Amino acid sequence: MKQITNIRKAVCTMANELKKAGYSLSGAFCKAWQRVKLSMTIRAAGTTFENRQERLQFLQQFRPEDLTVTLESEKDNKFDDNVIQIVVHIKPIRRRTVIGYIPKGLARELSRVIDMGIQVKATLMQIIGGYAYKENYGALINIAI
Repeated sequence: MKQITNIRKAVCTMANELKKAGYSLSGAFCKAWQRVKLSMTIRAAGTTFENRQERLQFLQQFRPEDLTVTLESEKDNKFDDNVIQIVVHIKPIRRRTVIGYIPKGLARELSRVIDMGIQVKATLMQIIGGYAYKENYGALINIAI
């Protein structure tokens, strides 16, 4: 019963944010239900800043089962209150590192859901790029509510 209540809260919260972003009320609820029912695969934003390219390159040596992902709100961000960090936990060496952020449009919705205490699951699907000399690394993250 608690799971159903949390799902409904997540849908309503996401729909309210989508409505603020310009969706019609019915369109906002349809989009929110789609995001909750189906998992979403997104490309991490901000992977080219700081030393995140080196971090992603380093993570390629680990097996997927050695890496877990959490999404953490970054409330002290001076540019945006809704920023959500993508944090990878590296089990064999007991370290964690930020590899990027949830894209801004989705972060506005998800930050409200996370703030409500509803569990959002994330997994690192794949580290992409880095094939050529100047090609940047990126990360595909699967998100499920």
